[in-house]
Amino acid sequence: MKVRRYFAANMRSALELVRQEQGPDVLILSNRKVDGGVELLTAVGEADPELIEKFTPRPARERRAEERYDERRDEARHESLAAAPAPRDVPRSVPPPAPAPTIPDGALWTRQETIDQMQRELGALKHLLENQLSGLAWNDYSSRSPLAARLMRALAQYGIAPRLARSVIAETAAIGDFDEAWRQVIAALRQRITCLSDPVLRHGGHFALCGPTGVGKTTLASKLAGRYALARGSHTVALVSTDEQRLGAHQQLRTFGRLVGITVRSVRSFEELPEQLADLHDRELVIIDMPGFAPTDPAFRQSLATLYCLPTPVDTYLVMSASTDHQSLERIVGAAEGQALAGCCITKLDEAATLGPALSAIAESRLPVAYLSQGQQVPDDVEAATPAALLEQFLTMGKASPASVEPAFMEQAFAI
Repeated sequence: MKVRRYFAANMRSALELVRQEQGPDVLILSNRKVDGGVELLTAVGEADPELIEKFTPRPARERRAEERYDERRDEARHESLAAAPAPRDVPRSVPPPAPAPTIPDGALWTRQETIDQMQRELGALKHLLENQLSGLAWNDYSSRSPLAARLMRALAQYGIAPRLARSVIAETAAIGDFDEAWRQVIAALRQRITCLSDPVLRHGGHFALCGPTGVGKTTLASKLAGRYALARGSHTVALVSTDEQRLGAHQQLRTFGRLVGITVRSVRSFEELPEQLADLHDRELVIIDMPGFAPTDPAFRQSLATLYCLPTPVDTYLVMSASTDHQSLERIVGAAEGQALAGCCITKLDEAATLGPALSAIAESRLPVAYLSQGQQVPDDVEAATPAALLEQFLTMGKASPASVEPAFMEQAFAI
């Protein structure tokens, strides 16, 4: 075994020098820092334990000596135990063995916390990319079609949802004049609005008003019933209250019924509706005031399904407040999607700053509009909806209080 010593400025240079002179199969006995660089001790040839021990640094030799001492001590202990006489049987208390750990059902270990963190980070990254891409798309759209971008801003100031605005503008012809293009956009918006021809007051029948809490269902029911009673007589109208959730809902309709001489019935559950409707078969108009539900409440869809399955045909109308924002209206309409709705009614027009969100929800869902309601005067503040009346009020309210439009709002039209 041949031992050599190498000096170099750094470890890499020393190893390269060893490789060049002795090849890759070399044993490094030690390395240490010295003045001006590093020192390596190497060995080649057949291993010599004594030589290796000699050049091994002192701490390592001491550790190996301690290990050999421990081995000899263990051997001596085993020999003494083997030579000693067997101990007498002495009763003693033996602690019971520790119970085996119970293995829970399912996985013993999970990375769910790590996975959740990764999902949150990926979601944030996705949201960031979507925002970046939608911003780039809006900037490109504005540079390529400045007139279309101006029309989109104008519709957004009137409260129209960006996606609907972009879709409506895409249906219009390419015109260089803004005023003419604006007229075409309003005409295209009108094509997306459907109105019913006074279905309740003109024909009578059985109707139900459904929707979230606080949108004015009870007030609208009172207005429609009062208007019909003035035209045909109070004996031809009946109101049915099913709202057990709102405090005083039944009493409110009963008080109104006593004032105008209209029959008012109260039911505690939908199972009582068929019997009540059969008992009111001689009434020309029966309006059912439904309880308010949150859009995410399964009871909302269940109540609509119950109305559809009644033995007596009932036309159900969704009541929406004009003062509700577009995102909330989307949730309300989406909760009723797939149900057999006859149409919708828009209430609280006097409380809204713009009609754009409600108009957007109507145009996107293609839900026909039956009535418009504003104010608290019963039975005066209600009228049958027409596209012309809706658009006229939409333009009037938009001009009176145009909304400020941020770039982020416009970029929603290009979101992935």
